[in-house]
Amino acid sequence: MPSALKSVREQTYEPVELIVVDDGSTDDTHSIAKSLGAIVISQENKGLSEARNVGLAAARGEFIVMLDADDELLPDAVAIGVDALISSPHAAAVVGNCQSIDADGRVLPAERHVIDTTQLYRQWLANNFVWAPAAAMFRRRALEQCGGFPRDLGPAADYAVYLRLARTGSVLYHPKEVARYRQHDASMSRDPVMMLRVTLEVLRRESKAAPASLRSDFRRGRRTWRRWYGEYMIERLRSDWHAGERGAAQGQLALTLLWHCPTMVVREAGRKLRCLLAREESTDPQATPAAPPTGRASG
Repeated sequence: MPSALKSVREQTYEPVELIVVDDGSTDDTHSIAKSLGAIVISQENKGLSEARNVGLAAARGEFIVMLDADDELLPDAVAIGVDALISSPHAAAVVGNCQSIDADGRVLPAERHVIDTTQLYRQWLANNFVWAPAAAMFRRRALEQCGGFPRDLGPAADYAVYLRLARTGSVLYHPKEVARYRQHDASMSRDPVMMLRVTLEVLRRESKAAPASLRSDFRRGRRTWRRWYGEYMIERLRSDWHAGERGAAQGQLALTLLWHCPTMVVREAGRKLRCLLAREESTDPQATPAAPPTGRASG
């Protein structure tokens, strides 16, 4: 939290209104935020979307950035976003790039996506390339008109808002880095079962409002997300198995894979079977030697 708040206070653009929604925290969030001059709104734990909506309702500025407690803004983030939205009065939002950092703040290598600015909506269907919510700046009026952040979609609520605004063709993109996204084990994105469920629900709802001509894009998007989270779940199961963890959580991972990614399960089972057969052959003293690769008798 302190590094996130300090990154706001270090912005080259002024003035910046800093609002902190203390969503039932048990640490010293309130006192830290107050010491840095923030407006603090305390409430019982109602979830990420509700905290975002409460902050939005309290804000007085024309432009809005949502900064999670573990993330940071780069010094020119607000200035870059404001310039872009002032230059394009029709735009509802502008998004940029972000750095990925570890728990200690070290910058991690990250894949850079090629973004086609004329096809933002189609690209977003298969890839939420805005890792950190702080990489997006919204026009306040546009956020209010789209209903804010859905309360029942958890960490995928941001994704739902991006798609809803991009469907109207009113989201801008620039390649500049404006935020830092902190990766750690406690991140909500570490729960692949929940993330796959809410992400597919976002696509289901969005498909009802999108043109019929985009049906193939939605199918491709669902396949992409299932493959991405499916691979993540398989890696988690492998790791948990070797660590001796075989409880309810692992059962839920396996059931989710069977339901959403049956082809991947079959492929993984085949891989495991081949490994077992190869291991048995290598340890069986009576095993028949393999034929020469040319198919001719040797001697």
